[in-house]
Amino acid sequence: MGVLYLVISPRLAETLLFFPDSSDPGAPPPVVGVEGRDVELVAEDGVRIHGWWWDAGEEAPAVVFFHGNAGNLAIRVSTAEGLVARGLSVFILSYRGYGRSEGRPSEEGVLHDGRAALQWVADEVSSTGRVVLHGRSLGGFVAAGVGAQEPVAGVVMESSFTTLYEIAREVYPIVPRFLLGRLRGHFDNLDSVSRIDAPVLVIHGSADALIPPEMGERLYRRARQADRWLPVEGAGHNDLPFVAGQDYFDEVAGFVHRVTGAPEPGSGG
Repeated sequence: MGVLYLVISPRLAETLLFFPDSSDPGAPPPVVGVEGRDVELVAEDGVRIHGWWWDAGEEAPAVVFFHGNAGNLAIRVSTAEGLVARGLSVFILSYRGYGRSEGRPSEEGVLHDGRAALQWVADEVSSTGRVVLHGRSLGGFVAAGVGAQEPVAGVVMESSFTTLYEIAREVYPIVPRFLLGRLRGHFDNLDSVSRIDAPVLVIHGSADALIPPEMGERLYRRARQADRWLPVEGAGHNDLPFVAGQDYFDEVAGFVHRVTGAPEPGSGG
C-alpha cells in the first residue's frame, strides 16, 4: 500500500517522508554555559511554529539548523552544543506538526517554516549575511530550498538526497519508471542547490545505506558555488557527527566563520 501511495500522488508520498514526533520537547537546556530560549514564530501561511535559540553573543554569526524527518528538538541538543562551543549562535527549528508546532508537514509547508526561521534569526543578528543554513537529511531540502529563495551567507547540506524521484527509484527499483515519474519536480534538491547564490558545503557518510553518498557528491557538483565536498569515512546516515567526532563540528564552524567573515574564537581577529 505504501508503494501504491507513493506512485499515485506526490502529496500522499509526503506521508512516507515525514515522521513527526508531536510530543512536547520541554524547555531548551543551557549548552556550554549559554541559556536556551523558546521562540514562537508565525509562518507566512499563518501556521504557528516553534524553535530553540542559543545566543552566543553580539559578534557571533548564526546557524539555522533544519533537522531530519523524525523526532523533535530534544534529540538535537548535541548539535547545538558542538556549534555554540565554537562561537556560533544556533537556532533549531521544529517544523509544523513536530513538537509544539501547529499544522501538518508538507513540501511547501516546511519551506514556509524555514523562511520564517531565517527571517527571525536574521533580525536577531542584523543581517542574512551573518546566517548559514544547515540541513541534515530531509532538512537538506529545507536548507537548499530556502537558500535558493533568500540571500544567506552559506548553506550546509548533510546526508541529503538529490530528488524525491531518484530516492524513490533507489528504494523501489521494481516500480515502473513511468509511475515514479509522477514524483519528478518534487523535493528537488538538485534544482535548488543550483540556484543558491552562496557557498555550499556538502557532507555525507561513505557508508550511508539510506541515501547513497553518490547523491551527496552530485549535489556538490551541481552547486553554483560549490565550496567543499566532505565525505566522512565509515559514517552511515544517522551517526555522521558521532563518527566524525570533533572534526565534524570544526569543519562546520570553520565554514560558517569563513563565509560570514566572522573571526573564529581565539583567532585574535
